Parts: sequence; C-alpha cells; structure tokens
Amino acid sequence: MESSNSVQEDAKKIMDQFMDLMKDITVEEDFVLERTVCFREEGEGNQVNEEFKRRFLSNAPNTSGDAILANKAAWEE
Repeated sequence: MESSNSVQEDAKKIMDQFMDLMKDITVEEDFVLERTVCFREEGEGNQVNEEFKRRFLSNAPNTSGDAILANKAAWEE
C-alpha cells in the first residue's frame, strides 16, 4: 500500500503534466450551444429490476414514490 505522501506526489505529477498539456489551448469565451431538442424521447424501457430500484432509492436522503427529491449540490459535504 502506498503512503499518503506518495499518492499526493503522484497526483501532483499528473496534474502538473495535465496543466502543461493544456497551456496552449485557447477557449472561446462566448461559446453558446444551441439545441433544437432539449429532452430525449421516451423509449419502451426494459423490465424493471426491483432490487436495483430499491437499492438506488435507498441511497437517496429524500424520495417520493419512485423519484429522488434533491437540490443541486445538496449531497456534497
């Protein structure tokens, strides 16, 4: 098992390499993406896996029926 310092050093090395590669990339500041369709079409769907649904919903702090009730960034700590 690697020590915490070794992991931090590896992470810093990766980030430094990434930043070095990104230094020459220019970004268009006023970039706007126009979409003609904002939502996907509903499909036929597959058979519901009740065990997956139960586990998925049990991880959410707030639910209503089959829906997760959440506020943006509310799960971040």
